[in-house]
Amino acid sequence: MGRALNTELPGQIFEKALRPEVIEGIGAADVEPYVSDEEMLGLLREAYFDLVETVLRLQEVLLGELGEELDPIVETVGLSGSGLRVKIVGFRRSVGRVVRGIPGVRWVKKAFEWGNIILGSLGAVPVVGLIADPIRELKESIEAQGDDDRGG
Repeated sequence: MGRALNTELPGQIFEKALRPEVIEGIGAADVEPYVSDEEMLGLLREAYFDLVETVLRLQEVLLGELGEELDPIVETVGLSGSGLRVKIVGFRRSVGRVVRGIPGVRWVKKAFEWGNIILGSLGAVPVVGLIADPIRELKESIEAQGDDDRGG
């Protein structure tokens, strides 16, 4: 989301990344800003940086002790096995196109679409859904403003 807002990625994300090379690639990507309205861009950037701790908390819950307790529910919503692989591969491919600099905002939209799928699954998991919801809402806000800015 930060690259779609044409801003730097927060340092905490790099520090806690499970795959730092992916985050570094995203951070270095030359992405056309998805949002161009200056007022909304400022507000969305502020909200984005306010959510950094939420993203880290989500990671902590999913990978910590509570995450183990939630494993059966995570499996039920398709966040394990082949269901998870489909989501991860789809998301990585779309983000990979952005990182490789394939022109156009289409790939940003595709990454957001795959993000919708993953966040939708997370939303069905108790506790995790409450943490993931503000992330989903910010992503949808960026999409809505970006679509408005592009006349869509």
